[in-house]
Amino acid sequence: MKAQTNKTDIQNIGEHYGLDVENELTSILSDELSKSIDAEIIKSLFGDFKKNKINKILEKIKNFEND
Repeated sequence: MKAQTNKTDIQNIGEHYGLDVENELTSILSDELSKSIDAEIIKSLFGDFKKNKINKILEKIKNFEND
């Protein structure tokens, strides 16, 4: 998906919804990056030995967060 926008459009959206769009997007990106890094650390710590169990745990965490 691709979109074109400019700073004025972003400011207008933020004003319309009462949000600081830049901070919201930065926060979302930071959270997703943190989750990704955490998942990689967990996988590297446990290696292939418990890979299936780790993947099941991560799926449960994802499902819990999406509910």
